[in-house]
Amino acid sequence: MIRFPRGHCGFFKTLCQLKGSVFPKSFCITFPCAVLTGVLRLLINIGYVPSFESHDSILLDSQVWSGFSFLVGFLIVFRTSQAYTRFWDGCSAAHHMRSEWFDACSAVVAFCKASEQPAWKVTRFKNLLARLTSMLHAAALAELEELNHDVKGPDDIMAFSYDVIDPDGLDEDSLLTVKKSHDRVELLFTWIQSLIVENIDTGVLSIPAPLLTRVFQELSNGMLAFQDAMKITYFPFPFPYVQTCDSLLLMHWMIVPFVTSQWVVSPIWASVFVFVQVFIVWSLNFIAIEMTNPFGTDANDLDAAYMQGEMNRHLM
Repeated sequence: MIRFPRGHCGFFKTLCQLKGSVFPKSFCITFPCAVLTGVLRLLINIGYVPSFESHDSILLDSQVWSGFSFLVGFLIVFRTSQAYTRFWDGCSAAHHMRSEWFDACSAVVAFCKASEQPAWKVTRFKNLLARLTSMLHAAALAELEELNHDVKGPDDIMAFSYDVIDPDGLDEDSLLTVKKSHDRVELLFTWIQSLIVENIDTGVLSIPAPLLTRVFQELSNGMLAFQDAMKITYFPFPFPYVQTCDSLLLMHWMIVPFVTSQWVVSPIWASVFVFVQVFIVWSLNFIAIEMTNPFGTDANDLDAAYMQGEMNRHLM
């Protein structure tokens, strides 16, 4: 995800920044439309193209054009609003997932203070818990990104793997099982719960059972947040709405040069008015496309590698 520079200089850097910007794509679509408008108006001025000056011409009916423009603008703004809601919900779910799993791991480590088992046994348990929690978070982020790419098998998913805490601390069979699994998050989630239960029996976790239920509740809350994030990734924006918006934008692009060239006498100002109008609606449309899903490798997506590194530092 792009981080914005601060200060007065940061304002101009933000305006001129191309990485993650929708301006280049909007410009490529808008510029030909503006040029076409200017050429049409110029041809009208020199008499090569007739001007529709009769009072019954639909091109001179501002109410019809205003109604169509309002419809296009309303649909695009609504789509952008819904896309922003999806983006924010996905970001919130990802951070909620991380905080719940870290809190559960932190609570278990704190509960180990009351253990009467040898220090080496307690340390081994805490280290294994930290490794598995790191792997769980990395697997969750990888799965969220996986749904946005063509993944043919488990080996392809490894391209989305992130740094985890000391994976060599796990035995080879466990690592191989995780690598071959199609449900890594669920597998690691079950391992963590089983690890906690096993160490209740060994005495490493000698804390009263009602207190330990809090850990399982936090693990469960983290999994629910993960499923909420998966929902954003798995279910795309409704196709009929997207198709309708794109069709109206295309119609708007084709009609606006003819309408504006009839209203504005100057070819330059006709081009300017068309450029501003088309540029705005297409920029909003591209913004909606960028924000529909916050998980992936685009410039405007969440920086999952940074999130995983931060999680590892917290666990360490």
